[in-house]
Amino acid sequence: MSDRFALSRRRLLGLTAGVGLGAAVSPSLAFGSSPSSAYPKGQRPRVLNVLTEDSLSPAERTLATTLQGLMTRRGGESLYLNLPTLGYQHWLDGLISQYGIRVRTEDLWKTVGRSGIRGYVLFRTGTPSVNVATTLAGVTGAVAIEESLEALAIQHGLRKVLDVRDKDDRWVFETYWPRLRHDVVVEQRADFPERLRDYVTMAGTLAFFDGNSDFRAQVVSALTDDGTVIGWGDASNGEDAFIGVNSSTGVKALPADHARNLSVLSGIREDHLTQRGRAFDPALRPAPSTAQPTNGPQSGGGGGRALEPAPDPNAHYVSFLITDGDNIQWALGDFPTDPRWFGSPRRGEVDLGWGISPSLIDLAPSVMRWFYEQSETDRWVVGPSGAGYMYPSRYPTAALEKHTASLANAMGRADLSVAQIIDFNAFENTRLWSSYLKRREIDGLIYLEYSRYDGLKGKVVWSEGKPVISARTMLWDGLDGADEASVTAELNAATRNPHSTAGYSIVVWHAWSKSVDNVLSVVSNLAPHVKVIPPDTLVRMVGKYAKP
Repeated sequence: MSDRFALSRRRLLGLTAGVGLGAAVSPSLAFGSSPSSAYPKGQRPRVLNVLTEDSLSPAERTLATTLQGLMTRRGGESLYLNLPTLGYQHWLDGLISQYGIRVRTEDLWKTVGRSGIRGYVLFRTGTPSVNVATTLAGVTGAVAIEESLEALAIQHGLRKVLDVRDKDDRWVFETYWPRLRHDVVVEQRADFPERLRDYVTMAGTLAFFDGNSDFRAQVVSALTDDGTVIGWGDASNGEDAFIGVNSSTGVKALPADHARNLSVLSGIREDHLTQRGRAFDPALRPAPSTAQPTNGPQSGGGGGRALEPAPDPNAHYVSFLITDGDNIQWALGDFPTDPRWFGSPRRGEVDLGWGISPSLIDLAPSVMRWFYEQSETDRWVVGPSGAGYMYPSRYPTAALEKHTASLANAMGRADLSVAQIIDFNAFENTRLWSSYLKRREIDGLIYLEYSRYDGLKGKVVWSEGKPVISARTMLWDGLDGADEASVTAELNAATRNPHSTAGYSIVVWHAWSKSVDNVLSVVSNLAPHVKVIPPDTLVRMVGKYAKP
């Protein structure tokens, strides 16, 4: 090993005068995090230099995002990569209007000059060295420079700190793991020049990608209990190929491999947010003692948890809930703008259930706030399988306890009371669900059998006196019984008895093959006795009125 790699811990962090980032901080500590935060957080910026992503070359995007990550460690000035056609314009507008952050259009290299950063790590496109350079940008405090930009970097006063063009993810793991975070890693393909790279650099994490190899298993096994893999793995043989490995080692995943600007978005702090959407169907008569709904603490747009109405004895109650709510990249990207989903002009015609990752209360609280403020009739529940995507039945006991404790804290802060679960043949394992349901913040669980989601046809089991409710049916293109006509017929023929678990149905609609329009085509053909309510209301009504 050369002297260049035998630097002190202080120098390896790059937090010295040579790169202009101030005092040393251990990467094992979250940058700017608070005790309640489960994830490393950037510092809140005062000014953002806004660059349109499409205006930059791939090599410039890697430079920009590693620069962004380093600048958000200290706050003040940073940059923002905008994609105006996606949700990123919403998030930028919110940072300006809700949090008073100033923006300006600026040249990338001028931003480099003002940053005070004076070093670079050299990498080569088309090789794993982009992940190595992204990781070591966080360790050294130097930006990642692709070899085609090296002459320009030198012209702007940068000096080479490391040349990693011949290095790979295994090398950086074996060489630098003691100096990286052990609670979070980022799984990212080398052919994505900008996505998630700002967060890697800001947080001081390992960036890697190696398919479903033994090396990948070694990386996730090295994480602490209930550690997090942010990004996405190789799903060519099914997502369970890597989510299963994660789960067996007590590690969860946050799908986010297309996410941008997390270092900046995480710099916002919200201790608590409250849903605005109504928590009951106003068409139902209220119970005599609950004529006025009671609301929780106000934040982010008002609303809160209301007491349930008294059930109609001749009604069947149904909730429609979208799949894939754990997907952070989707929430940040086209989910808020696409007319198939939250961007539908027909959203609001009926109370819909949406999934969301509770990690957003730390990773992008302004985004969560925006969704809540836009939700006058919509209600939100936790996406699979809690604080991240994993299979609870495969999680080691100690890791699951840590997971559900952290989940309950995030749910309390984010005004969420119901979590979705995806697992394999675990529905009857009430001991497993006790780890979730003994937490006062969690009212119940919605269980989805891995294949197919509605395989248990609405069965309910109980743990800690709370319900675990399986999906009765689903809307999913190309599957038998999952078309609009079949779902409508099944709901219209369902039991009318709110004092029985058979009197309630959860319909899961597949995000990638169905839309709000498909859901509304079912709703428009429901019989009058079939009443649509939000999923958290349904869970609480089952818990209150359909006790075993």
